[in-house]
Amino acid sequence: MQIHYNNFLSITDKNRRIHFDQCKSHENEIDSFITHSHSDHLVSTDQNTFASKETISLIRDVQNKIKQKNITNFTEVNYNKKIKVNDTLTITPLNAGHILGSTMFFIEDDETGKTILYTGDFNNSDSLFLKAAEPIKADMLIMESTFGKPEFNFGNRDNIYEHFSKSIKEDIDQNKFVLIGGYTLGKNQELISLVNKYLSEKPIVDKNTYSYSKVYEKNDIFLGQYELLDHNLSESNILILPMNLISKDLINSLSHQLNREVSSYIATGWNYNRSCKVFHLSDHCDYPNLLRFVQDVNPKEVFTMHGFKDELASSIQKKLNIPSKPIEYISQKGLFDY
Repeated sequence: MQIHYNNFLSITDKNRRIHFDQCKSHENEIDSFITHSHSDHLVSTDQNTFASKETISLIRDVQNKIKQKNITNFTEVNYNKKIKVNDTLTITPLNAGHILGSTMFFIEDDETGKTILYTGDFNNSDSLFLKAAEPIKADMLIMESTFGKPEFNFGNRDNIYEHFSKSIKEDIDQNKFVLIGGYTLGKNQELISLVNKYLSEKPIVDKNTYSYSKVYEKNDIFLGQYELLDHNLSESNILILPMNLISKDLINSLSHQLNREVSSYIATGWNYNRSCKVFHLSDHCDYPNLLRFVQDVNPKEVFTMHGFKDELASSIQKKLNIPSKPIEYISQKGLFDY
């Protein structure tokens, strides 16, 4: 089994090549495995692509909205059900806990007995409607490191929910209109669920958040009540939008239109500064949980990718005494035999 990295992970075994995320190849004899439906992990290919049912439905929703031809040939995968790629390679999809349908892949070389866990983006804490990613023992761990520095320590997720909802309730009690920004796919669905469960409020949402939320419901995740933004701001106390749209101009405009003071929030793991209160609610692991996940997998070596990969690799070596390097180390060596 040979591993290669050139902006995405590739594994070759007995002349069968497998790509993980971001494959744009039209070559023959290539299978693509997609971890989730965020745009930086998607494929554009006419080859066979493996993904969860939920991921496929989210991708199709995007393609339909932009009227893009469905050029990807999908094969649906199920968590914990093994996929025999060839005579020697087996891949098992696992829940990643990141967004709806997100998947880790456990790769087994049946000849040598060696194993690899590839996380993609993952979260090992339960959210309001997603179960946490569970570690599995593996010889090699290839993991995301989005928040791979000690400064990213979000604390207990239930406590974040409590503090967030308490702050929003205080605003509403003072007749303030609440504006919340998050990522359209994943985060905003959690925010809809949060304000329903903790506050019994029905938020108004933008059209993309609304569309994705309907896909969640079609996949048996009930978020609670919400309405599409359509000249109806006076009918709710809360508006949920993509975080990139939140600005001073928007806040001032809403305040003028509604004749109410506007209280604004951003829900993100990043230290975000746009005249808003920030609650560190993330779909990714924070730094302590990344290290805990490595401990639980107990690999012989770790390769980090995305985000603070150098810092996390250094921490894993120093704190856990496990050999660890950024994933680019593989590309620098060319094909990495394993």
